[in-house]
Amino acid sequence: MLSRTLIRRPSITPSPRHLWSNDPETAKIRRSLIIYWIRSSVLFWILILLIALIYLGSGVNPLWHTTSLDVFVTNFDDGLAGSYFLSAFSNTPPGNQTLKWIFQQPSVLPAELDEQIEDGNAWASVYMNAGTSAHLTQVLQSILSGNATSLSYNPASAVTIVYDEGRNFNTINGYVLPPIKAAIAVASAQYAKYFQSQLSQYSNITLTNVITSILVASVTHSPISYTNQNLHPATPYAAILATSLGYLFLWLIMLALVGAITRLTQPLAGKIKIIDIVLIRIVNSIFNGLIISLIYSLCVLWFADFTSPVPFIRFWLFNWLATITFTVIIVLLIINLGALAQLVLQLFLIINLAAATTNVTIELQNKFYHIGYGLPLYHCFNAGRHLLFGSHTRLNVDIAVLFAYYFGATILTLITGIYRMRKQEQEILEKNRKENQKTNPGIAKKQTNKKT
Repeated sequence: MLSRTLIRRPSITPSPRHLWSNDPETAKIRRSLIIYWIRSSVLFWILILLIALIYLGSGVNPLWHTTSLDVFVTNFDDGLAGSYFLSAFSNTPPGNQTLKWIFQQPSVLPAELDEQIEDGNAWASVYMNAGTSAHLTQVLQSILSGNATSLSYNPASAVTIVYDEGRNFNTINGYVLPPIKAAIAVASAQYAKYFQSQLSQYSNITLTNVITSILVASVTHSPISYTNQNLHPATPYAAILATSLGYLFLWLIMLALVGAITRLTQPLAGKIKIIDIVLIRIVNSIFNGLIISLIYSLCVLWFADFTSPVPFIRFWLFNWLATITFTVIIVLLIINLGALAQLVLQLFLIINLAAATTNVTIELQNKFYHIGYGLPLYHCFNAGRHLLFGSHTRLNVDIAVLFAYYFGATILTLITGIYRMRKQEQEILEKNRKENQKTNPGIAKKQTNKKT
């Protein structure tokens, strides 16, 4: 026995070689590495191409789609100013200066128009107030009579613009208000020409008339202006970030959390019951989602100036729902796709981000991005803006969509997760059995004899 042990020589481990060595074994490794590198590189090239096309394509010239933005136009004035007002909106130039003007009957009350904006039936409502022409006629008569002491007309009282800035800050300020203001400016310029024509026809101009016209020059040069009525201002700016990129931040945090708990519980497979591992992961996601959403909501509370506790609690609980929904979607993809999960998650996130009204509303995007109506991030953005600004959204629909994603993904995760973990557990047990056979062949032989 001793002689045999002495004769045996230890196995010689070959020393590392350069990748460009000519021996067959290294050539085989080099070939496999090159093939793997090419495949993975092509996959990442395709991924970055899709990400760039989808995300950058979401902002391809929104001005092409401005006619999909509904705006109510109403004239409550029965004079010349009202005629210029309607004419300016009816003849707006094509392109970005034209929205979907919906002309309302003057029998509709201004309060009813405000309610329409609150309910999200239009992006804005613009109307000329009653008596505007009468006030402007009074201005003209005061100039001709040389008496400006009784004038109390303010051009800003002629038109009122009602809108909900909290619904989408960029859409309102970049695409809704500019065409409205441009049309009002056209109506004002037309009435200013009428002023000049009336003054030029008056032959008995005195020094008093000239002084009076100078005193009211701001009215004669711009007789029609507007007053903004912003139902839900999108302020402060921190709240805008919280209801857009803030949810992207939550997604990334939950992605890191899923990776951490997966690595933590992976070694437990084969040592404890599968259902215990599943329960650990579920409890971890619910508890950490609660705490993470609380931390995030407290930071928003600090910067966004919540004035009462009730909106804060609603905002916190909604963020909790969002975090656990993100978590279960991430877990579902990781369990079933393995190495491809990271690529699919990135693509899924970019599609969500592109169609979630991050910059502009979906109405200003191509039809492909209408898929956002069924994606979770779109409903997170809308519900967050409603809870912070009070802007329009169908909050019950937003919550229902997130619950549908959560329960649907949870059921699929439980079914596929238990199946895959049970399969993994069997592989680990089989591996342990083979290792025991190698290290203790006598014991393994006895176990085999007992079985036979």
